[in-house]
Amino acid sequence: MGFASCLILLTSLASAILADVDAYVKDDAFDRGWYGVYPVRTYVSTNVTSPRPNILRASTECDGSLYAMISPRGLAVDEPSAMILDASGYLVWRQGGFNQVYNLMVQEYRGKPYLTFWGGDDAVRGHGSGFYYMLDSSYNLVYKVAAAGPFAGDLHEFRITKDGTAMLTVYDVVPSAEDFRGRSKGYLWDCLLQEIDIETGELLFQWRATDHYKVSDSERYLFGGLAGDGSKRAPFDYFHMNSIDKDKKGNYLVSARFTCSVTYINGTTGEIIWILGGKRNMFTDLSGGKALSFGFQHDARWHDNYTTISIFDNGGDGEQSDANTRGILLKMDFEKMTVELLAEYINPEKVLSMSQGSLQILDNGNVFMGYGNSAAYTEYAPNGTALCDVHFGAKSSFGSPDIQSYRAYKFAWHGFPTTPPNIAISHQNDMVAVYVSWNGATEVRKWVIQGVDERHAAEDAWFPVAEAEKVGFETEFINLTYPRYLRVLGLDSRGEVLGKSGKISVEPEKVTGFSRSSLEFSDEI
Repeated sequence: MGFASCLILLTSLASAILADVDAYVKDDAFDRGWYGVYPVRTYVSTNVTSPRPNILRASTECDGSLYAMISPRGLAVDEPSAMILDASGYLVWRQGGFNQVYNLMVQEYRGKPYLTFWGGDDAVRGHGSGFYYMLDSSYNLVYKVAAAGPFAGDLHEFRITKDGTAMLTVYDVVPSAEDFRGRSKGYLWDCLLQEIDIETGELLFQWRATDHYKVSDSERYLFGGLAGDGSKRAPFDYFHMNSIDKDKKGNYLVSARFTCSVTYINGTTGEIIWILGGKRNMFTDLSGGKALSFGFQHDARWHDNYTTISIFDNGGDGEQSDANTRGILLKMDFEKMTVELLAEYINPEKVLSMSQGSLQILDNGNVFMGYGNSAAYTEYAPNGTALCDVHFGAKSSFGSPDIQSYRAYKFAWHGFPTTPPNIAISHQNDMVAVYVSWNGATEVRKWVIQGVDERHAAEDAWFPVAEAEKVGFETEFINLTYPRYLRVLGLDSRGEVLGKSGKISVEPEKVTGFSRSSLEFSDEI
């Protein structure tokens, strides 16, 4: 039989379907936790899992070309991982093996995009001890960045500057110079801002909170909760730095959760230039208190040529106060020292985030927010209208340790994994099902199944069996009959082959009922 005849015959017998189960849509049972606190998808071609989210709102006004980047962790998660999802909630890429994972995003370094994140031990009373990882577009680890000096890298921030340096947070236990709670001596978690050279690890700048902020500046009560009790075993976390940004003058913008303030720091001397919010606020609120009412906030960033600041306003910490979580955009006037609320972003489901969280202004003007210890992310129009709203954990579990993601962002990404596509076969009754996937391969547009009958067939003996457009993470091909051996090719939009799997035998293992064939990699292909 000729090549064309084989193609016509076999593709007529095979049908391809999306193997991924669809996301839930406006499913109240999901948010009540009836499917579990963290419903997941499982796959045949790989042993990874991914969230099966609940999509409460969807809109074409959301930028569907961008990917959601989260780092799920918690008691209900099989392994903390860096994870990319597409606009429909399907898995694109997942990678674990870094202990806990925080703060997945795309950053540019020396003209190339990298996936960056923190990995390490987060069981250090609200911060972490670890390293910062930079993966290239093939998911190879190119840089493993450490904090400078005797310190471990903290989980809260790793931000690459336009100069190719990195800003990061560090926590250090120090004796307090002040008396507090009737003690003549106590211990603090000091917060350090470091800027380092990524290539050499050289420390370029360092700033300590204790040099500029007193214990009495904190909005956090001293007791045995998350903030500690001031003992050496549980130092008082009075400042809690969680984001760093830098302007064209070389000065730093620092968010501190437990002083409820954003501090602007001279990048040469380290002196404080001004403070927004908290007990030492220097600005007049032109919005009747709405601009300065933020508290326990995260992710303060410059915008509009350094004239506006965006903030993820948690509104509370879950121990001392609870309020509405919101995103805010503030207009700053540094001559008159005034601040004005320009926009406010509040989730229509009244999602609260008592810790963690992020706010990102996208290139199209939309605002993307991740809700930290509540497993949700939302994209808003510039006017505050919620456009796309996704829960990747049950709403009934929001705020619990079951499922969280420190931040959630959206970025363009083009992934070209060096690992081959995955292929697996199952037999049920008289049907043969072939499952294919490829972790991280963003550019695959079509799958082509090829087959041969001889184990040691030449390369040019492989012929097409079936093909299908790639939708979702895993695709299933069902047929009554296949050649003895199969493999899958992943093709891009131009029809170019991006990668091919090893060959797999269609003959089932000797198991009653459901069975799966084994995959064989060979130099022959």
